Amino acid sequence: MSFFSFTAAPSTTVTYNPNTVSGGPFPSNILTTPDRTTATGLRVNLALQDEGFCDPGSHSAVCSNTELLNRLDGFSVNPRVMVCFSGPVNLATLSAGLQIIPVGNLGAPVPLNQITYDPGSNCAYGKPDNVLQQRTQYFLAVTDALKDTNGSSVTDDGGFRKCLGNADAYCVAVQAAKPTVVAHLNGAALVSGSLFTTLSATAWLESVRVAVDALPPATLPAGFPYLFKLSDLQSLTWKPDNAGFASQDIPLPALSGVDKVAFGLFLSPNYLNTSGPAAGTITTTGTQPVSIPGLLKGLTFGFLPVSYHVFLPAGTPPAGGWPVAIYGHGLSDNQFGAPTYIAGTLASQGIATVAMEITGHGFGPKGTVQVKSKFGFTFTESTPGRGIQLAAGQPIGPQDGCIVPGAIAIRDCGRQTAIDLFALVNTIRQTAGLGLGLNPQRISYVGQSFGSIYGSLFHAVEPAVKVAVLNAGGGTSVDIARLAIVGRPLSTEYLASISPALLNVATGQAPPEAYFRDAFNDAYPFRDQAPSNITVAGALQLQAAFEAADWLGMIGDPLAFAPHFQTQPLVGVPAKATLFQYGYGDLEVPNPTESALVRAAGEKKNAWFFRTDAAVGYGHPELLGITTGTVPEFPILPHRVLSNPTIFNYPAETSIAIAEQRQVADFFLSGGTSDTNPNSF
Repeated sequence: MSFFSFTAAPSTTVTYNPNTVSGGPFPSNILTTPDRTTATGLRVNLALQDEGFCDPGSHSAVCSNTELLNRLDGFSVNPRVMVCFSGPVNLATLSAGLQIIPVGNLGAPVPLNQITYDPGSNCAYGKPDNVLQQRTQYFLAVTDALKDTNGSSVTDDGGFRKCLGNADAYCVAVQAAKPTVVAHLNGAALVSGSLFTTLSATAWLESVRVAVDALPPATLPAGFPYLFKLSDLQSLTWKPDNAGFASQDIPLPALSGVDKVAFGLFLSPNYLNTSGPAAGTITTTGTQPVSIPGLLKGLTFGFLPVSYHVFLPAGTPPAGGWPVAIYGHGLSDNQFGAPTYIAGTLASQGIATVAMEITGHGFGPKGTVQVKSKFGFTFTESTPGRGIQLAAGQPIGPQDGCIVPGAIAIRDCGRQTAIDLFALVNTIRQTAGLGLGLNPQRISYVGQSFGSIYGSLFHAVEPAVKVAVLNAGGGTSVDIARLAIVGRPLSTEYLASISPALLNVATGQAPPEAYFRDAFNDAYPFRDQAPSNITVAGALQLQAAFEAADWLGMIGDPLAFAPHFQTQPLVGVPAKATLFQYGYGDLEVPNPTESALVRAAGEKKNAWFFRTDAAVGYGHPELLGITTGTVPEFPILPHRVLSNPTIFNYPAETSIAIAEQRQVADFFLSGGTSDTNPNSF
């Protein structure tokens, strides 16, 4: 006779409540609504009453910014997914049991990375191992490879099974997707999941570029440039439209190899709000084709003058004209800063350099360059800044209108600057090289730091520029702000604007092991770490706040555009040649974000990594003490090694900078086919 019997513990179930962001699985197309004005036919539709605020007691999938998110036509191409359970699960099985599968046989399943687990809510979170395709349906699949802590496979709580028999539009779409999903599971059983559509990252900017290209020739040029021979000049001085900032001399000795300099203006269509609470942002609309703002019967209302200058090589231009490199300068710099310190190297290789004033930079509209000749003449050229008046009666600062408060941050500054670059390229082409002997068929682009961020947008969308060098660029912009020493104050300001309670580290209370000893600890894992528990109080809400900003930023983030350089070219745009340059220990665009950009582009073979530690170890400790005065407590290398005002002050820095510059020149002259080893220079 048996007196005892064994009863197996019930297995843990997968919570199925996808019509809320707190239940999951998330993301889900249940949280969208049909919209014929968008490229996906959908628009995000989160509940405002539930998702408008964020504090440590709120849910942890989406945090604030809901009204802005509801203008988008899908979910992020770099989403943080969430799956919740009725009880604890085995962390070691999360990687095998969760994956993202493209619907319609559009590629291999995408595994998850950066997986974390919250023991309090029994919810798991993760990021896709690589950037997802835009405008694509995906299925977040939970399989029986995921085990609970008793070793049993997780099971459906009944909700997913019920959806497979329902006739509503979402469940019908799930039923249609199921065969494709199951075919990719390699024998594992599908337990639960959600169907979601990624947003259109590039559609709006593509539409603007088409509109710019369609402008009549008389629309874009704003006057022919004024040309000066450098050997005839005594000085060049930029006088910004802000009495609080000193004039800036353009050092003529740094321009060895340059023969002439020219100053001019072109007109660019402006989509950026320049006044009111929305100043510095672009009003998000549907993703269908857009028109030029204010263009009516040939009038140019809605256009702004953009200042540029050109450094021309010595000698006779080759057939077709000088190859030309557009230089995209960094955040808080200006057209007369970093571009000056590469122009000589490019000119010595027969390449002209063009630099323009980017959105939100160059101070106010009354800036000028004073040109003094050796013959006693003085010329004053208009070089209007692109800054925005943020406060009545106050002078325009060096980046006013580029970094806006809240989640948008630099997104729309980058998008408008990409539009300005479209207009610059079109102007060069329509004026036969600006009348300066430039070759409209040989335009390349080099961007440094922020110049690589907005340059990524430009590079992916502009068909006429087939070769680019992206130096010290990274993504996402949110990750840069989280991980960069100089970006942390912006992150703190953003979090505090949502709720001061999000700042989960009291003053002076950072634990000894903390890398950043400031106001918050988001506990994000780095790539390729094993799944782990989240133990930091408030970290989930911090992550949710950052993920909302990351999602909003995808329509202007380099990570969303990088796949279209080479592996997924946009319609009408050729595959591009791209060279990446970055360096060990970058404090301004940290290495994890730089490698993410290279990985998103799928071009590791064209990425060069400057070993700052090796250069210092070879007897050059002075490299760690180089500053420009803007961030004196931090070394600026390797972030600004390409073309920094100090590169001719230290022989070791000079040799490194010239090597990178020569690599840029060789890459351009070869049409992107020669990836010269910079150690050979």
